Amino acid sequence: MTIFQRVFVHLLALTAILLPIGAHAQTEAVFDIGRYSFENGGDIPSMKVGYVTWGKLNDAKDNAILLVPGTSGSRHSYDAYIGPGKAYDTEKYFVIGADPIGGGNSTSPKDGLGTRFPEYTIRDMVRVQHEFITRGLGLTRLLAVGGSSMGSFQGVEWGINFPDFMRGLILIVPAARSDNHFGAIYDAFLAMISLDPNYQGGAYTANPVAGIRGAALIYFPWTTSDEFLATLNAPALAKAQQAAADAWVQVWDANSMISRYHASKMHDASKPFGGDMMKALGQVKAKALLLPSMTDRTVPGYLTRELYKGLRDAMYVEIPTIRGHSGGGAPPGTAEYAYITERVRAFLDGLRG
Repeated sequence: MTIFQRVFVHLLALTAILLPIGAHAQTEAVFDIGRYSFENGGDIPSMKVGYVTWGKLNDAKDNAILLVPGTSGSRHSYDAYIGPGKAYDTEKYFVIGADPIGGGNSTSPKDGLGTRFPEYTIRDMVRVQHEFITRGLGLTRLLAVGGSSMGSFQGVEWGINFPDFMRGLILIVPAARSDNHFGAIYDAFLAMISLDPNYQGGAYTANPVAGIRGAALIYFPWTTSDEFLATLNAPALAKAQQAAADAWVQVWDANSMISRYHASKMHDASKPFGGDMMKALGQVKAKALLLPSMTDRTVPGYLTRELYKGLRDAMYVEIPTIRGHSGGGAPPGTAEYAYITERVRAFLDGLRG
């Protein structure tokens, strides 16, 4: 696809869905960056990035915030935190939500390659996002990059690979790498999907929903805490488990889910630096806000403390929550939501000052 064709596709997409959000418009679109070669080998002739925007870019073009999701999330993961007066205030900021490689409206295994889709990394996600931000939106800088869980992995890689591109990083339930603990969880739910007879080694003709539901039940308790689970009676627990399984089945193709979680499992920001994490994090120039959950067991606290130790200008503020990892994305009306909103709003105001 030529640059003229890519621009035409981009312009067509921009005429699409306009939804009112407060005083501004929300735009859904897809940008094609063309051929992309992956870090671990292989390439795609047409790499698409699905995205959504809120608010308005100011005349100086210095109020843009990129939000990237956790492993099972999408460009809409932070919708509840976006809008006038919210954490990501659309009266002040131009907010961009992006689908990383492998999910949502971005190029993914479900588009036809299945298990033949190239193995991608968190760094691949960020490099594709940088192409989209610079060529698709024409921006040369961002006020901030933000995200939770795998979104924080991406945020850290933005800080390492493009240190002068943003002023701030908002890293929620964060780390700079995964560990054996998360790897073991991934291996368990991969086995569950693989045991579904409909999976057929990844060559399925119908999504193996039984395997995906089983995988969700394995993963679910790790996203919360024992203390929180103890507050649920049997019907409430069953409802929560059902909701987790339904969410995965409704959104995810099995091969796409497996490759996305594999990218999280394998992530280590220190890999290009010979395993020296302090050297890797030493590349980051942006100010960082770290918001770990005090009861997280998906991203254990020692990983967040390692990240904090390596950053030159970081604020570490624990979210007081019994929701575990899920506390990093608590819904409106909760104490956690108010706490996160207050900290993010203040951090962003400080970047603008």
